[in-house]
Amino acid sequence: MKRFLFFLILLLALSGCTQKSEEGIRTEIYTAGTNYFESMQKSVEELDQSPSKSVISNSDHFKDVCTKKFDYSKLSKKETKFIDSVGDLRIAYEHVTDSRNPKYKDSFNEEAALSEFNSLSQKFINNYKVDK
Repeated sequence: MKRFLFFLILLLALSGCTQKSEEGIRTEIYTAGTNYFESMQKSVEELDQSPSKSVISNSDHFKDVCTKKFDYSKLSKKETKFIDSVGDLRIAYEHVTDSRNPKYKDSFNEEAALSEFNSLSQKFINNYKVDK
């Protein structure tokens, strides 16, 4: 009986380590990704010309969660699709900030970069039920 209780407690403890959001993505990955996305959105709204400290910090945290905390090769298809979506947003975000940076003035069109970022943002919000 003691072994059964021990096993049950261990099972409950382990299940808490891999909780999933309602989208079927591990909570820690979902939270890190949405925080990263929200910091990119805020940076775009504030007309930043280069990634803000918040974006860099959230980027590092998201990378650590996806590569160090969990084995990327063992994530579900939903999780890898979520991570790829955040990656697409990051690329679009960098195009926006670069388009605003005088150093890269002729390399990127701000209007096109903003349009792409906003389009990907809306798709991300719709797909992953992110609060605006």
